[in-house]
Amino acid sequence: MDPLSPEDLDEVDLLLTELEISQSRGNLVLCFVNTPAYRRKVIEVIKAQFSTRILTVEKGDALIFDLRNIKPKDKEILIWTLPETLAQDILDALNNFRELFYDTGVTNLVFMTPAALDDMIWKAPDFWRYRGGYHILKGEDHGRAYQAMEARSIPLSFSYQNKEDLLRRKRINEYLLEKINDQRERANILNELGTVYHLLGDARKAIEYYEQQLEITQEIGDRSGEAKACWNLGLEYEKADDFQRAADLMQVCVDFEREIGHPDAEKDADSIESIRAKLGT
Repeated sequence: MDPLSPEDLDEVDLLLTELEISQSRGNLVLCFVNTPAYRRKVIEVIKAQFSTRILTVEKGDALIFDLRNIKPKDKEILIWTLPETLAQDILDALNNFRELFYDTGVTNLVFMTPAALDDMIWKAPDFWRYRGGYHILKGEDHGRAYQAMEARSIPLSFSYQNKEDLLRRKRINEYLLEKINDQRERANILNELGTVYHLLGDARKAIEYYEQQLEITQEIGDRSGEAKACWNLGLEYEKADDFQRAADLMQVCVDFEREIGHPDAEKDADSIESIRAKLGT
């Protein structure tokens, strides 16, 4: 079998690390690949390290049945492969029965293509928010759907089950921050750490991690990541009543959203105007 693309090696290593840390605990991880052939390559790498079971999803009701009745072995990784395009019954099953993935008590790795991503974000938003980590493989240019996904990843869309789950994700990301050298991946890790601390109520630590994320994204020219960091920082400064700084930071995100044609750009611009209105109070 041909090796994985060199640009994906760090991301696959990150995926394997997440699977290792979350073994024997309910978790939902998404992985985006362009073709079934490349998906098979990634699965072979996973199978070499973990006990796995592969389940092919063709119908929404069959997915629900499998989730309710499957009896995974201890530390088994359940690998779900979705069709290239997602029919409405599958989207409904993902959105309305998302908790069943965690109820299995093991890690669930869901593979889908970039073609299915946009439908999932807009038509199964609760499933998207309920996920754990996500991993994008095969190449650097993933199109506007990925840019919008990155730019709109704000704390309120972050999914978690309870404080214990937040602390688990904090430990995972602190471990990964020591392990990963790729700057783009470090920025993603810093973003999640900032979000975890935001949800734990530690604004000082959240700002610390978001500022580190912003510095890296500016260094590597990642405008999508920069927009995400600015939005998250703006939310923290708004909470601290630093409205001018909050609005200036969040404007960077809105400018990027307008550039890529994100549908929420004007709604977010209205939010900034509401913040600016507080400057005179």
